[in-house]
Amino acid sequence: MKPDELWLAQDGNFAQVRVKGPVARFASYVGGVIELLIGPALMITLAVVGAFELPTLIGGVAIIIVVGGLGLATIVSTARMQRRVRRLEMHGRPATAEVQDPRSVSLGEETGVEVTLRISGPGVPAFEATHRGSDSAIERLGRSFPVIVDPSDGAYMIVR
Repeated sequence: MKPDELWLAQDGNFAQVRVKGPVARFASYVGGVIELLIGPALMITLAVVGAFELPTLIGGVAIIIVVGGLGLATIVSTARMQRRVRRLEMHGRPATAEVQDPRSVSLGEETGVEVTLRISGPGVPAFEATHRGSDSAIERLGRSFPVIVDPSDGAYMIVR
């Protein structure tokens, strides 16, 4: 299975997933750590130079909260996606998803499609899920397509 062939059904939407390789994961974690450290480094630098006053303190705290929050979100998002994909690859079972009941819906300013999927396979209890996506994304998947299902929590990954 190639990284550009993975589709993840998450939060009611189809999204193509690009699994990060080791170098991209490392870069993502390093970038997150740098973002986490920018605020404290700025405040320490200002304290050393003697420019530590109330407006500087407020600005430094704001930078810590905003940029540090983005850094933390980057780290958590990367780790969560890797764990989810790894868990599906290790414990997932092959199954088939069949598109049932496609209907047009509004996706903001665009028109898309909402589909009900019936997912079943050997060792996988059958269940249904509803997802939204662009017409082209759903058409590329077809009327039925392979998925990998984690029977323990019902998470699944569309394989193309």
